[in-house]
Amino acid sequence: MTTAPLTTGNVTTGTLAPATGIALFDRWTALWNGDFGDPEAFLAPGFFIRFGNDPQNAATDEIHGPAGIVSYVSDFRARRPGLRYAVEGTPMVDGALGHVASRWNVTLPDGVAKSGIDLLEVVDGRIATVWSVTGLRRFAA
Repeated sequence: MTTAPLTTGNVTTGTLAPATGIALFDRWTALWNGDFGDPEAFLAPGFFIRFGNDPQNAATDEIHGPAGIVSYVSDFRARRPGLRYAVEGTPMVDGALGHVASRWNVTLPDGVAKSGIDLLEVVDGRIATVWSVTGLRRFAA
């Protein structure tokens, strides 16, 4: 099922609105919290992700498209039940570049918290590329 983008915008003319970028980051976070409904609405057909943490395990470089990331996150959550992701602060939006960046945290069922930073590239109102780095501890406030 192909769905219209969550919102519209043409990053080549610098029209990615802050509200659109924030909504896309919130939807991205919801996906990591297990909301797999209608990923085509906010992920580009050619979506891909690059994780910066484990260069020895670049198998994640093969994740492509909305179905690919949904499958990966679903499997990841099945191996680690009870995860809860949250955005820290307000995502920063660069409308001219079509980029959205934010810190986030995840709380594990045992109470351990970790943080990360994701940079989203938005093309035609959908997330096309994500660069993601996760830390071994939560960022200090």
